[in-house]
Amino acid sequence: MVRKSLFAGLIAGICVIAAHGFAEDKLKEEKEKSELAKIMGEIDKNYKAAERISGYYKYNDNDWSDLAEASANIVQLTKVVISKFSRPDDKKYQDLNKSMLSEAEKMLEVTKRRNEKGALEDAQWQVRRLRQTCAVCHKHLGIHLYPQLYPGKKDELQPGQEEIPAPKETGVPKDW
Repeated sequence: MVRKSLFAGLIAGICVIAAHGFAEDKLKEEKEKSELAKIMGEIDKNYKAAERISGYYKYNDNDWSDLAEASANIVQLTKVVISKFSRPDDKKYQDLNKSMLSEAEKMLEVTKRRNEKGALEDAQWQVRRLRQTCAVCHKHLGIHLYPQLYPGKKDELQPGQEEIPAPKETGVPKDW
């Protein structure tokens, strides 16, 4: 009888320790996700600052400064993401982060030669290249940038946000 109760106590102790370990892992994972989400939010904020001026046909000194600052911030934040939140088991994710870093560095390099001919077009090009890397990575991770455009993905909508149905294509030839 003593043996059985000792064995049951041992099993219960192991279960408690395992549950505590899983709880710690889950808490650590949630903290890591929230920290990564904050960094990605900062990257997005800087990208939008660059995108805001990318459609201009002429940049003034303030625009170039804003673009340089946004580029430098994206480079720094991307380096943090690559070093702190690496996923060795997901090579494509790693490669996409390196692509984002490369495109942000190229965008920063363009701002350094702002007085050269064609620098404006190069800056606009680099903003589009950065957008492409973001879109490809989001697609790889299954994250919708604009969930309201994807009907049936209600679980990804932000609180207070309502789903906007996709427009219906009427009168558009099928071979277009």
